[in-house]
Amino acid sequence: MPLIERLGRGLKQASGARDWQALARLDRELALALRDWADVADWSTAERGALQALQRQHQDARLHCAAELQNLSQTLEQMRAGQGRWQAYAESSNWSDSAQDEEARA
Repeated sequence: MPLIERLGRGLKQASGARDWQALARLDRELALALRDWADVADWSTAERGALQALQRQHQDARLHCAAELQNLSQTLEQMRAGQGRWQAYAESSNWSDSAQDEEARA
């Protein structure tokens, strides 16, 4: 049961801290542990309760990741939508710098 509790705490902390690498590591560790926990029918009530709590914490972490992915997608879409304006600004800035260089040489 200490592993279940450690994984649950880790998932909660990592998702709260937006530590995606730690979440990925914990998710892999959980996947490996689940293979070893195939026969939960023999588990005590407390162990099954801890496993259910871990399932909830894992689901919460997945929801947090999905929300973060949605936010990131929206940010990228806004960046794509403004790309033309950024390019125009960069080109006008380069043109302005070139014109000032020309004036300085004259």
